[in-house]
Formats: sequence, C-alpha cells, structure tokens
Amino acid sequence: MEVVFCAYGKAETDLIKRMILVKIIHTREVVMAGIDITSFEKGLDWNDYQVGTVCLLHDIGRFDQALLGSFSDIKTGFDHALMGSEMVKNHEFMEFEVVGINKKSVVESVRHHSAFSYQGDDVYAKLTRDADKLALLRTMPEILAVKVEEYSNNGVTEEALRAYKAGTMVRNEDINTKADLLLAWLGWESDFNFSKTESCFVSEGIKEWMMGEVALLGVMV
Repeated sequence: MEVVFCAYGKAETDLIKRMILVKIIHTREVVMAGIDITSFEKGLDWNDYQVGTVCLLHDIGRFDQALLGSFSDIKTGFDHALMGSEMVKNHEFMEFEVVGINKKSVVESVRHHSAFSYQGDDVYAKLTRDADKLALLRTMPEILAVKVEEYSNNGVTEEALRAYKAGTMVRNEDINTKADLLLAWLGWESDFNFSKTESCFVSEGIKEWMMGEVALLGVMV
C-alpha cells in the first residue's frame, strides 16, 4: 500500500491520479479472478495466502510507471514486470514465512505475468497470467470504448490474422487495427493454463461478444 500511496502523492495531474485508481481497481479484479480460478481447480494444493499475494502484487511496478504518464513499457522504457519483481525481491516480507508464502515464487509470478510466453513450471506464475488475462477480458467492452480512437477500422493485418488462425497469440507490434486488437484478445485463449479460465471466457459470453465485434468489422476467422 505504501507504494500506491506514494505514487498517488507524487501524481502531478488528474490523468495520472486516474491511471493509478484504474490500476487499483484492476488489481482487485485480478485478485477476484485468481480466487475464481483456484476455487474451481481443486486438484492443486493452493496456498490461499500466496494466491492473494501474487495477484495483489502482479502489477506493483505499474504505480511508479504511471508517474511517467503511460502504461506502455515501450513508450516509457519502463519494464513494469521486471521492476515489480525487483521491488518484491528487495523487500523484506516478514509475514511470508508465517503463512507459508514462497517469496521466490512470488517474484517469478510478478516477473512473468505479462510476458508474451512463459516456459516455466511455477503454478502460481501460471495462475497470475490467467488471472490477469481473465480480469482484463471481463472488462474488454469498457477498454475497447476507451481505445477505439487509437485503432482504425481498416480491416485486419496479415500478421495478426495469421497468428490467430495458427492458434497463437498476436504480438503487440502486429496490432494496427481494431480487428487486430480483438484478434489479439481472442488469441489469449491459446495461452490459458487452467480449464476454469477457459470456462469463464466462454460461459460469461466474452468470447461470443468478441467474435461478434470481429464479424461486424467484416473479418472472417
């Protein structure tokens, strides 16, 4: 909480303050998504304290990044996942040992939560990736409404369509149109680690809504 309050106190504009508040809300939504996933995935011996911790701290680097006026790692030159993992690594959490939280796993989870791919086997890192995606997918109509002016409606680019049809995620550098953006979000399905994430994606109508938006743009997938 100190990191959040400190960043908010340093915010020089209302825009940056709103960015910080949005990230606070997103963090809460990731915690809720993490609970949804682990409550269903009973086959794993989850430490509920660690579940809450990896979800709560996954974007801790974003609050300092917000002071730069953007959440783009490329535009700011600020790798929020790397910086967040270093913050966790360098902080002494006395309560971790008390409740059985593996600090190395938390660092791993924060470091890789937004990487294009994760080849490791840490179950909490996989959970953090899924919870982050699910939380964002649940708010995509609102996010799209904000981002709509950033992207053109001029069809779909070949690279984005090829990646989606191949069952892989679309790289950020290949997102140029609104259709590309929607295919990138739909492509997250290929990176889900847990069946509950997939279930929510379908049963909550998220996938259907996105496919409908793509169809409205005249893109056949």
